[in-house]
Amino acid sequence: MFEYTLKRSRRRKTVAIKVHQQAVTVYAPIGVAKKELESWLLSKTDWINVQITKQSQQLDTRQYPLKNNRVVVFDDVVQLTFAVSNRSHWLLVKNQPVTTLQLSISGRVKHQQLMYQTLLETFLHEQLESYIEMRVNDYCLKMAEALPSSIRIQTYKRRWGSCNRRRELTFNLLLVSAPQYIIDYVIVHELAHLKYLNHSAPFWLRVSEFYPNYKQATKWLKQHGSSLQWVFD
Repeated sequence: MFEYTLKRSRRRKTVAIKVHQQAVTVYAPIGVAKKELESWLLSKTDWINVQITKQSQQLDTRQYPLKNNRVVVFDDVVQLTFAVSNRSHWLLVKNQPVTTLQLSISGRVKHQQLMYQTLLETFLHEQLESYIEMRVNDYCLKMAEALPSSIRIQTYKRRWGSCNRRRELTFNLLLVSAPQYIIDYVIVHELAHLKYLNHSAPFWLRVSEFYPNYKQATKWLKQHGSSLQWVFD
């Protein structure tokens, strides 16, 4: 069995595979047994190998230089360390005064820099997704709003979040480096769009009702948004 990351969700109804930067992520409902899941994955081995080969050819020309070996998570600096192990994984060690994130990759990995990038993105994605899901639940209760149909994390250059008519919310992965109170503003902003899919006066009134300091938050994002960068270019 090839190496993969398994992510389960109560909202998911089907099993899906994503191959990104040569790393395999499997999304599955809570109730699917691992034995049944791995039997299904084995039938997809050829397709997965083709995708990994394609991405290997495409990514060989890319480089990810490190800057300062650190990343900011929720406005706190996390020092990065790199190692080679028997499997690829990350480990967060919360020591004082500096928290350390150890990125370990399998010795069988050919494109080490790209795998470090993938591990870092996986860690950041999980941190942000966990926080946003918790706060969305909290704010939906406060706003008497039904939960969105889905929550996704993606990387954007020019927006921090989005909402569509299908009640799907998407948040920018770069928000993981912002203070949590700024992330809360973006959450309230997108939840307000569930009722007003525009930026009308009623929309801003709803935002201000549940996040009174929204003007300061928008100002912060304009001033500091471009600095929400990671260690990889």
